[in-house]
Amino acid sequence: MLASANIGTQQKRPMTLPKTSSTTLTEEEWNDLVALKEAITYRPASVSAQKMEKFAELMVRSLEGKYSNTPQ
Repeated sequence: MLASANIGTQQKRPMTLPKTSSTTLTEEEWNDLVALKEAITYRPASVSAQKMEKFAELMVRSLEGKYSNTPQ
């Protein structure tokens, strides 16, 4: 039953990106992003939670600065 799940043992990590990462992706990171996107698209159950988080981090970094709402 869902009520018996031990939710308190999960690691608590911040949901923000570390400030040490650069904003531009390396070629290796782009390759990881593409591979994770394909895995998530075609076999989402095969992707671990850590890999999903890595995908989200890479996706955010790839989009930073591309769509600014500030008038120039």
